[in-house]
Amino acid sequence: MSDTQIAALEARIRELESVVDHQDERLDGLVRIASSLASSRDPRKAMKAMVTEISRLLKADRTTIYELRRDSQLLRGLAVQGEIALEVGIPLGEGIAGLVAQRNRTINVKDAYRHPDFDPKYDKLTGYRSQSMLCVPMRNPKKEVIGVIQALNKADGYFTVADEHLLVAMATQAAITLEALHLQLRLNISNAELRELSHQLRQKIHELELLYDNERAIAEAQDLDDLAGRVLEVAARVAGCELAGLFLPDDSGYGPLYLKGGSADSPLRCVPRVEIGEGVLGKTANRGEALILRNDDFERLGIPRIVGTKIDVRVEDAVTAPLIDGQRTVGALAFVNRNAPTHRDDLADRQLAVLLAGQLSRAVVRVTQRRSAKLNDRLQTIGRMLSGVLHDLRGPMTIISGYSQLMAHTEDIQERTDMADSIRSQVLQFNDMTREVMSFARGERRVFSRKVYLDKFIKAVKEALRPEFDDLGIGFEINHEANPTAWFDEAKMMRVVTNIARNARQAMGSTGTFTWSLSTTDDGHTLFRLQDDGPGIPEAIRETLFDAFTTSGKDEGTGLGLAIVRRIVEDHGGSIAFTTSTGRGTTFTIQLPGPPEETTPPR
Repeated sequence: MSDTQIAALEARIRELESVVDHQDERLDGLVRIASSLASSRDPRKAMKAMVTEISRLLKADRTTIYELRRDSQLLRGLAVQGEIALEVGIPLGEGIAGLVAQRNRTINVKDAYRHPDFDPKYDKLTGYRSQSMLCVPMRNPKKEVIGVIQALNKADGYFTVADEHLLVAMATQAAITLEALHLQLRLNISNAELRELSHQLRQKIHELELLYDNERAIAEAQDLDDLAGRVLEVAARVAGCELAGLFLPDDSGYGPLYLKGGSADSPLRCVPRVEIGEGVLGKTANRGEALILRNDDFERLGIPRIVGTKIDVRVEDAVTAPLIDGQRTVGALAFVNRNAPTHRDDLADRQLAVLLAGQLSRAVVRVTQRRSAKLNDRLQTIGRMLSGVLHDLRGPMTIISGYSQLMAHTEDIQERTDMADSIRSQVLQFNDMTREVMSFARGERRVFSRKVYLDKFIKAVKEALRPEFDDLGIGFEINHEANPTAWFDEAKMMRVVTNIARNARQAMGSTGTFTWSLSTTDDGHTLFRLQDDGPGIPEAIRETLFDAFTTSGKDEGTGLGLAIVRRIVEDHGGSIAFTTSTGRGTTFTIQLPGPPEETTPPR
């Protein structure tokens, strides 16, 4: 055997000895890890000892063990090497560790920054530079992911397939140990303490849910009936009573009394007129103090065992609290006939009733104020709408006045007939405008699209608008290049065109030209372009131009006109847009659907 062959054989032997020594070292490390895990009773300490051993065996710079918190869907650090904040949570599915936990698959990369899911923000937070990374899931015996082990920056390059197999084995061992330790900690709590804590916790959760639901109900309730219906069912269920009652007297000393059980099918009972001082709830409102009523407390305090004279419910047990707004009592709340009062804390029930009464007192005041505010708003809105109607009636009134004067000086029967028809048309337009504004205020949307002959429609619009434009010397031009017929609600689109035209006339003052162009698109839609050469729309109102009560520069404007215009167009299934330029005018473009088979029915 030559010297070269002997040297190669010796090198091979040394290589194999190194591999064997490495494997022995890893086996010894696994034994140490197993021993440490078996002797530990604290999950965090056990995992802390494990990361140190993993880093040594894999020649990694750092190792981190994350535990998956299913309740929050976050990875939380149980053990980590280096100065990294353990409390920073990694959302499931984010970053490499989050991706491994979500997909239940190992990820081994030579350069973490080249992986598309790597999140460098943790490096920025800690000043650390991640490079090679091996990340494996921790699985319990049910193959469910309960955490992740992540090793960073191998000293001699990058992590190998053998490293993966070793870390997977250690992750399985760590997962089994972690599950066992958590189970042991849970078992150390006595069953009696667990039941008691669970009972108390459920009760507190129910009470918190009640308070939370009440806050939501307070925000959503539209009136007192709605408020009582939302609150009393949950209150009766949480308090464990037969009925929850609410009494809301007004300044006259009378008011409605509501009762409801804790089940969803329990009806809301209401006695519309109960006197303060009557029954348990009336006495509580009269006294202005919270009460716990059991056994002979009723006779001792002079309180009858009834909810009200018109309610056939005998009260055997009750906890009550007044609803107080400042120094004024606005009502009373009661838990009537608790199902198991001997197993409950009276003081806790009283505290719950007082808290709930405090919420309800604010709610009652808020609902009352909201009702008053709505009434005031409605009155203001009606005033604005009437102002708008009166303003829009000026145009038709001018036409009616003119034709009336002409009729008085003409003997021609045909002319008088034509003028009478025009006057009748303007009166019908009065009715249409009034109904349109009122429908807008009520939120109604009704359009009756039908076949319209555009020549006839254009003639009606010209007849309505021409006198107003001629009186001011403003040009009114029409370019009709559309098909002879279109589909829309003729009366409502008359309102749209005249409203935009009158706005343009007011904006142009005493000079200028208004142009109405009609055309038909290739797909059968009808286009209206209404253009003026006035000063343009002020920038301050361009963004809110179609909102109700948006107006600028018109002393008598109501701001309802263009809001109604947009609603009419949209109810047709069409669209409206505008372009404007300061000093150069404004153009409104309206697109209406074609024949019915090509349109979506109006909402």
